[in-house]
Amino acid sequence: MALLSFISALLFMLLGQMWAGGITSFWGESWLYFSIIVPFAITFAVLGRYFHNKNELSNKNLWLISLLIAFFVTLYSGTVGAIFGEFIVRDGMKTINVEGTLIWGTIFAFILLPLTTPFARLLIGFLYKIIRK
Repeated sequence: MALLSFISALLFMLLGQMWAGGITSFWGESWLYFSIIVPFAITFAVLGRYFHNKNELSNKNLWLISLLIAFFVTLYSGTVGAIFGEFIVRDGMKTINVEGTLIWGTIFAFILLPLTTPFARLLIGFLYKIIRK
């Protein structure tokens, strides 16, 4: 699950760089890994256990799970995770705009749902297929 979290963070970062105007660094900002690895690892661990105990899930349920997971992972990584990651990378809170990060992270969690939900559905579908085999 940690490997899937790391790969997802790398893909997420590369897509974000492409949409922002171009890839400036293959590995990206290190704070991004700190902000996204925790919610991805927890999410996939919980979903793995949930899928293991369920016999069959409908496509509708998988999309609903994807919507909820996409929102909460984006909300955490865009707010608390970003602050936590910046704190680790920058060795303190001096350069972090906490209020702005909390406000805009929440706004982006809602705005990006049309993009993050299909991405989450793809990853969750992949996990579901692995567990069901």
